[in-house]
Amino acid sequence: EWGDLRDACTQGRRAPVLPSALEKELEHKHFTNGKDDRPAVAELYAAGFKARFGAAEVLRYAGLGWGDDEAKAVAAVLAAGAAPKLRELSLGENSIGAEGARALAGALPRVTALKVL
Repeated sequence: EWGDLRDACTQGRRAPVLPSALEKELEHKHFTNGKDDRPAVAELYAAGFKARFGAAEVLRYAGLGWGDDEAKAVAAVLAAGAAPKLRELSLGENSIGAEGARALAGALPRVTALKVL
């Protein structure tokens, strides 16, 4: 059924991660080729992140089972000015509480193109 397929595809989906946060995560990773590829990985991620979020007009994160931590991660992306063209942000059907809502509310002034929340 469609619902089962949707649930299987969205289960465990992470919130977006700022490049600076990914660099910190990479400090604890080891690559199987024995090389220190962390700088290259961080650089590639930052370039991809900037390209994707810089062009994003719609972000749909509805129904992913997210809570306050994920809402705060989205808020960090928005507060950093990473999505200047964002017109629509969909976060419905999640379990975002007051803490996550406050973080989002604090970030929204940076998203001047936003029309639909």
